[in-house]
Amino acid sequence: MITLPFSALPGTPQLFLDYANNESDAPNYFMGHFSDLMAYETHLQQLERRSYLREQLYNILVAQNKAYHGGPDTFSNLELLRRPDTFAVVTGQQVGLFTGPLYTLYKALTAVHLARWLAEQFPAYSFVPIFWLESEDHDFLEINHAGALTADNEFVSVPYAQPEEEEPRNLSPVGQLRIDARIDDSLKQLFEHLPVTDFSDEIQRLLQRTYKSGDTLQSAFACLMNELYPDSGLIFVDPSDTDIKQLAAPVFLQELETFPTTGEEVIKRSAELEERYHAQIKPRAVNLFCIHKGNRYSIEPSEYGFFLKGTRQRFTREELLELANNNPERFSPNVLLRPIIQDFLLPTAAYVAGPSEVSYFAQLQPAYDHFQVPMPVIFPRSSITLVERKVDKVFSKFALPYSSMFLSDDEAYRLIDSGNGSSSTFDIENYRQRMDVMLEELLRDVTMENDNLQGPADATAGNIRRALASFEDKLFQHRQRHDDVINRQISKMHVYLSPDGKPQERQLNITTFLNKYGLDILPQIEDACAPFPAEHRLLML
Repeated sequence: MITLPFSALPGTPQLFLDYANNESDAPNYFMGHFSDLMAYETHLQQLERRSYLREQLYNILVAQNKAYHGGPDTFSNLELLRRPDTFAVVTGQQVGLFTGPLYTLYKALTAVHLARWLAEQFPAYSFVPIFWLESEDHDFLEINHAGALTADNEFVSVPYAQPEEEEPRNLSPVGQLRIDARIDDSLKQLFEHLPVTDFSDEIQRLLQRTYKSGDTLQSAFACLMNELYPDSGLIFVDPSDTDIKQLAAPVFLQELETFPTTGEEVIKRSAELEERYHAQIKPRAVNLFCIHKGNRYSIEPSEYGFFLKGTRQRFTREELLELANNNPERFSPNVLLRPIIQDFLLPTAAYVAGPSEVSYFAQLQPAYDHFQVPMPVIFPRSSITLVERKVDKVFSKFALPYSSMFLSDDEAYRLIDSGNGSSSTFDIENYRQRMDVMLEELLRDVTMENDNLQGPADATAGNIRRALASFEDKLFQHRQRHDDVINRQISKMHVYLSPDGKPQERQLNITTFLNKYGLDILPQIEDACAPFPAEHRLLML
C-alpha cells in the first residue's frame, strides 16, 4: 500500500504529528505511545482494578443495539462485555447524514481492527469495538449534509432540511431530531447529482430503508452503519439514553460540586501545551449543558448560583445538584467532559481519534485525574484517500508525486511546468531573435550585391517574419490547449482527492463510491483500516 506522512495533509495539528511520529515529548501528554505494548499492559492493569456496572450497561446496550439492527457479532461482543476480562476499544463521531464524511467509517473500522489486534497481543483478555454516538451535539448544520461528486465531476454538498434564514438556530440535541418527509428531497437531489450506474437503484433503496421518516437521525445513522458492515461486531452507544444518564450521574454531580476545578486544571495543562502547540478546546467553569424545554444550554455560574446561558432560567446550587441527582437525563457533557463520561462508564483500553481529537486529549489528563478515571491509550484513526484508476493516471502521466493531491491547482501545474512532464521544450523567442539577426545580415549583404535586390529582399524578409508570427500564434494556441488539458486534469484530480482544498476523507460521503462500485468496495475499505502503519494511505480502486 502506498502511504504518505501525515504531514502531507493540510491543516494537521503539529501536536498530532509529533505524537504519531513518537517525536519530541508529545507522548508524555498521553498514557504512553500507541505503538508501545507496555502502555496497553499498564493501562489494562489499571482497568482491572476498577469496577464497572457491566450488567446494567449490558441490559441498556442490548436494547439499544436491537433497535439499531445489530448483527450476531454485536450481541456476541455484548456478552463478552459482561465479563471482567473484557475491555473496550472506543471511538465516536457526530451522527452525520448518511454516516457523514468518509473518516467516520474509517474511525469505526479502525476500532474494529484495533480490537482484534489487541486480542492477538493480549490473549488473556477480550476486546470489543464500541462506537459512541455523539448525538447530544446541537449544531444541526454540522451534520445535515453529505458531500458527493456529480456526473460532471463537481463537488456538491447535499443538505437535509436546510433551515430557512428566519428559523432560529437549533439548540436541541441533533441525534434525537426526527427525520421528516424532507429526507425524500435529499435523496432525490443526491441521486440527481450522482451518475446513473448499475448500482444506483440498490444504493438508493439502502438509504431509503435506513433513513425513514419518523426515525431519529442517530438511529438512521447506526442502522446504516450496521447495513454496511453487518459482521463488524460494532456496539453502538446512545449516551442520551435516560438509563445511561443515570449511570453517569456521579460525574455530573462531581462536576457541579467541584467546579471550576476541572476547567482550571485543564487550563493549566493547556497553557503548558501552548508554549509549543495549539490548544484545541477551551474549558468552561462548568463543563455541562442542561436540557431546558427541549433545548441544550450551557450552565454558567453566577453570584447567586447558576443560570442557563441565553435564557432567564436560574438555579441555586442546591436546586441544580438536586436536579442532577434526580433527573440526570437533563444534563449533557461538553467536549471536555464527554470523554470522562465515556471512560467512567466503559472499560476503555484505547480510544480511536482523529488528528484534532488526539491533540485535545493531550489537554485532558488533569481532568481524568480529577475524576479518578484512567485515561485510555489514544490511537490515531486510519487516514485514507480513495484513488480511482483514471485519477491515478494523472500522477503517472505528469510524473507528479502523490502528495501533490493536496496542493492547489496552480502549485501542481508549476510542478509540471518545472520539468515534470511539460511539453514546452524550446523558447520560440530565442528563435525569433536569431532569425532577426539573420534577416538583417541578409538585407545588408543583398544591398552590397545589387541595389535592385533591396525590394525583393525586404518583401522576402517580411514574408518570413509573417510566417514566423503565424507559427508563433499556432504554437501559442497549441500550448494553450495543452495547458488547458493539463489544468482540467489537475482540477479533476483535485475534485476527486481534495474537494474544496480539503482531504477527501473530510468532504465526501461513502455514497459516491457505493454508487460507482457497489457494496463490493466495502471489504477493500475495511482492509485498508488496519491499525498499522500509522500514516496516510492511498487505496487504489
